[in-house]
Amino acid sequence: MKKILFALAVAMLCSCGGQKVLEYPSVESQEVLTVNKVELTDTATIVHAMAVANPAGWYRFDGDKQRECYLLGRNSGKKYMFLGSEDMELHKKYRGIKPMTLRFEPVGSEDKSVDVIMDKDNNLNIKGMELQCRKNKPYTCHINAKIEGDTKVVMLCRYDKFDGNARGAINHSYIVPVVNGGFEIDVPTSGDDFYVMIAMEQYLEASWWVCDFIALKGEIYITCNFEKYQKQISGEENILADAIIKRGREALAQYSEQLDKLRKEGHYFSDYATELQERAKAEEDPEKQMSLYSELNNLNFTPEKRYCPEYYEVYAQRMKAEEELTKDILSEAEANLSIGYADYVEDCYTSLQDWGDMYNAREQIERVAQLYVEKFPNNNKMKRLGEYIEASKIKVGNKYVDFTAPDMEGKMFCFSEMIKGSRIVVLDLWASWCGPCRSKAMKNIPIYEKYKNKGMCVVSVAREHNNLRDLERAITKDGYKWPVLVELDDRINLWRQYNAGDSGGSIYVIDPATKKILAINPATEEIEALVKEYCK
Repeated sequence: MKKILFALAVAMLCSCGGQKVLEYPSVESQEVLTVNKVELTDTATIVHAMAVANPAGWYRFDGDKQRECYLLGRNSGKKYMFLGSEDMELHKKYRGIKPMTLRFEPVGSEDKSVDVIMDKDNNLNIKGMELQCRKNKPYTCHINAKIEGDTKVVMLCRYDKFDGNARGAINHSYIVPVVNGGFEIDVPTSGDDFYVMIAMEQYLEASWWVCDFIALKGEIYITCNFEKYQKQISGEENILADAIIKRGREALAQYSEQLDKLRKEGHYFSDYATELQERAKAEEDPEKQMSLYSELNNLNFTPEKRYCPEYYEVYAQRMKAEEELTKDILSEAEANLSIGYADYVEDCYTSLQDWGDMYNAREQIERVAQLYVEKFPNNNKMKRLGEYIEASKIKVGNKYVDFTAPDMEGKMFCFSEMIKGSRIVVLDLWASWCGPCRSKAMKNIPIYEKYKNKGMCVVSVAREHNNLRDLERAITKDGYKWPVLVELDDRINLWRQYNAGDSGGSIYVIDPATKKILAINPATEEIEALVKEYCK
């Protein structure tokens, strides 16, 4: 049985006679159909679930290819047949968000986890639903939430399981119904872990606002309105974190208003940036187009070239004010060492990595970031910050990071073992949903065919979410000739380890003899030149 990687939801188990109830059991993956409670009785297994889908589409429970619905035991392989539901009919179309109770035959004691099979195409199935109690963590946070507006369901996810774009977040979330304008729930915490909350209705529309907060030991109160982007969180650390955000917003408001006005009036890009943008729009070659947009994006590092004089003048004033504010808040964070500053410290560090030393505070940012990682080693946000610090070492001339990942069949492979005996290696991190990644990879196929018997090795890893259907189609269509491994739902955090952020992908050319990185995201011509040099 595959290792259950979704360990966010700590199942809470209570017994009453022959009945056991698990609140928010762990699952390996879920997509349209989600589960929030399972009752195990002597006569039935009752799954309290919720279908979450955009009202513009529809879904229907038709069963597997034999039109059967059942629970599939992970240990025994036995089918526990569907007995019915008072809330849902098989083979009937439904839309939007719908709670439902599904009854199945009682599961045997030998099966500690099951798959919920309701759909031959897997969209409505739940994989790896655990049916055993997990030991509670030392601390829990009781959340008492009041949700204003029209939100009926929320996703509640640990920060370290949230990828920023919410892809795959549903696999790592509590899916919580909002009843009478609110909900209460216990979530695990080290005492001060970070969580994010998203309105399911906004998630389904692919446009959401994130309500983030610190899950403090004991109880916190949340008042949130997703439509108005408003939140209020109790607890000293949460109040401090919100005050820092408000402080920055108020200090920079006048400059932001002036910049918005100039942008609306057409005073934004410089003549050079405008020319780059027009050339990129007109370019038909995907790789050349990506290169032009990359050049335009890189002008962020030289704003005096990116913006017109009117815009740059105000922009420079804003940056000076932000620099002073940043240094002040970091000094306070260093002096006080409160988890309420942690979010700000992490933002400063990631900004430093993404955009360079905009605030002229590199030494201070790196010092305070390391201090917070050491001070709060169990906090989930600071653990991720520690990973970012390690990932920043991924540079040309430094050594690559070894990893182990599965192929399409689930067999595990160690990267360093795969590249043994090669003269030069291309590590291609890509995704089926990333058009530019695929275009660039296909241009490497002729190079690989020419040099594969002369020492060139290519290993690609696809960053996929929920399932491998799109990946299978992409491999068939594009015709890759090298091994394809899988990073499903960011389970090994490979993109983070390679400092690739939340991108679709990145390419690294590696010398296996020295273990050093020769190039990062090189053009196809540069890859070919390096391969030719090393495969003489």
